[in-house]
Amino acid sequence: SSGINAEWPLRPGEEVVNAICSAKLKMQDMNCAIHLCSLLHRRYSDFSQLLLKTLQSALSNLNKEDKVTRVRIELRLLGQMLVLGIITDQKEGFTLLHTTLCKIVESDKDRLEFLPAMVSFVKHCGEDILGVQSTKNRQLIEQHNITVPAMKILAKDKQQIFAGLLKEYSSAVILTLVKLHNKLMKCLKHNKKTLLVKGEVSAEKIELSEKLSAQHSKLLMNATTLAELLDITIPDLPSLQQLEDEEMDCNSPTNANADMSEVSLWEDEDQKTFYRDILDLTGRVPQILYKKDKAKADQKAKEEESKKKKVPTATLR
Repeated sequence: SSGINAEWPLRPGEEVVNAICSAKLKMQDMNCAIHLCSLLHRRYSDFSQLLLKTLQSALSNLNKEDKVTRVRIELRLLGQMLVLGIITDQKEGFTLLHTTLCKIVESDKDRLEFLPAMVSFVKHCGEDILGVQSTKNRQLIEQHNITVPAMKILAKDKQQIFAGLLKEYSSAVILTLVKLHNKLMKCLKHNKKTLLVKGEVSAEKIELSEKLSAQHSKLLMNATTLAELLDITIPDLPSLQQLEDEEMDCNSPTNANADMSEVSLWEDEDQKTFYRDILDLTGRVPQILYKKDKAKADQKAKEEESKKKKVPTATLR
């Protein structure tokens, strides 16, 4: 390739490793890249050491440009290089992996930026490094009563350490998913009631619900995949219809009216105050004006009363 010095066979490892690690790889390129690393490891004795050194430098900074994609590639590359034995310094390699996972778990519980990277890592390295079976594989093993041989890369206690990190991260993912789901259901429920009461929903509320729905769908997909790979359970996420069925008895008008009253007819408290809190003007209008108006009103009332008395009543003959 034009990106590699023509004399690279004389300097076997460094330029090749830099070219692989700096390439803008996609996930579909990873199998080819891993196979290439395997061939280079057989050819050059210092390839393993240089690859580990480059990955250490790359994973030391999780806030780099295009960090989500780069960390996803680098984390999977590191994991599979350890599983395949291409990185021969296992102690240093697993120390780097543990340090990187700890950084992600500690710093990413709220934003979940590296969730796709963690899903990819567990998908390709979970059974060998974490020692966990996916829900689907476990069910098949139990159904057919068979034993699947496992690669003994790490001791059981070391596997549990790595598995504990991923399960801690998955707990944060599930907690965020539940909060987002509740927020979305509340928004949809409010929009539905507003539509019934007012006949329309504001553009801001519609935009908010669409944004929440898109975030929810993406997070739900990744959380479900991660939970299946780690063989853990996601709590039930009731739909809007289920929530309404639980909260309101459709045969009870009282409950229905009470539920509808939760939707405010007013845009804000100022508007509500303007229309509902009638000011007593007697304390604000000058007393002299109030007395004149009151005197005129009393005089008019007396005149009307006297007119009624003067109207002749019909007599029967």
